[in-house]
Amino acid sequence: MDEVKKSSPFFAKGWFMVLIAFIVGVVTQGFGLYSFSMFKVPMTEMLGADPTQVALGFSIFALVVGFFSLIVGDIVEKIKVRGALILSAFLFSGGFFILGFMTELWMVYAAYVVMGLGSALGGMIILSGIPSNWFVKRRGIAIGITWCATLPGSYITTSIISSATAGGDWQQAAITLGIIAFVVLFLAAFILRWRPQDIGLLPDGVTEAEAAQEAVQAGAAKLVGLDRKSALKTATFWLIALSFALIGIGEQGPLQNFPTFLVGNGVDLGTAGMFMTFLAFAGCCGKIAAGLIVDKVGPRWAYSSINYAAAVALIVIMLWGTNLVVLFVAGFFFGAALSSSAVCFSSATTMYLGPKNFAQIYGLVFLGKPIFDAIGVPLLAAISGSALGWNGAFIIAAIFVVASATCMLFAKKNKQLAAMEEEAAKELAAKSEAE
Repeated sequence: MDEVKKSSPFFAKGWFMVLIAFIVGVVTQGFGLYSFSMFKVPMTEMLGADPTQVALGFSIFALVVGFFSLIVGDIVEKIKVRGALILSAFLFSGGFFILGFMTELWMVYAAYVVMGLGSALGGMIILSGIPSNWFVKRRGIAIGITWCATLPGSYITTSIISSATAGGDWQQAAITLGIIAFVVLFLAAFILRWRPQDIGLLPDGVTEAEAAQEAVQAGAAKLVGLDRKSALKTATFWLIALSFALIGIGEQGPLQNFPTFLVGNGVDLGTAGMFMTFLAFAGCCGKIAAGLIVDKVGPRWAYSSINYAAAVALIVIMLWGTNLVVLFVAGFFFGAALSSSAVCFSSATTMYLGPKNFAQIYGLVFLGKPIFDAIGVPLLAAISGSALGWNGAFIIAAIFVVASATCMLFAKKNKQLAAMEEEAAKELAAKSEAE
């Protein structure tokens, strides 16, 4: 490793990396998550299709993101972040361009396959990996800030789509989003750096001597951690992965169906878009809170407390959600939990299994989430159209949220990783004394 620079340049560089990752997240997460729920209404009307058929578009998107994310870590190691983001620029924007000229249902599915590939390359792994790699003590808040990108992303998305739809041309919104996405991702490719060690820095800007004083810092400085094969043998991995998977139905199931629920209860699409943006605002508050709690007491307590509250909020929406005041109040608590998973699970993966092979392990941890996302969106749409109605849909979502939060409570740092960190601390301390 090159000679480590003094800590002072780190923070300008480290937080700048977070800023650029934030801007990337505006596109790959804000546009990706919030555009479908808004497009779903005009797409269904234009195609004259069953809402469940259209909802499969998001299921396809989620599955592509999940399975392709398994190899994103390997891709980043081979062609670096730059190559991954350049590919993301062409694919993610390409999906929007297909929607812009879509005339048949199969084209919706094709668009979300292409968009899913782009989202995986520029999404979860990179957006969680950048702050996880660059920070240790401030990891939670750094990840939380990065994932607050969904707030401006949702505002831009819902504003463009609702305005274009009101003007009678919703597909123009898809083309506009595609252009913005391409420009942002292409430019970011030439700025982001995967690890501080790549440019002669250490996480949190510490020196090797300072890192030797703490095992966890030493582990990050020397990049210790379990490999994929070892991680798969641990209970820690499976608890984190199961918890991440279960939240897919509890989180994305309601989120992607909220506009349909609201419009079906007499709310106009513009107000529905406002509510979606409000959820993103609440989500930003929740991510920051999750980051602060993670840095204080760890990810499992942060995640469980926020998501138990989200389960209660879903029940309140089920009972009194047609009242807009109640909807927005309960929506805040549900929104606060949105993507708290991104903060907590990436932190848990790094803290409990180690930073060395984060991207490869996190791809596996993340896999269950999009699979359950894919199941949850059409499942809740189908349940809402059955005899159970929206009440049944929201109860099922709440059950999955509670199950996810409970699994996370049992996840703890792997003992093998703790031993690696202690050994790294001894090596760095010995090196510092020798110098």
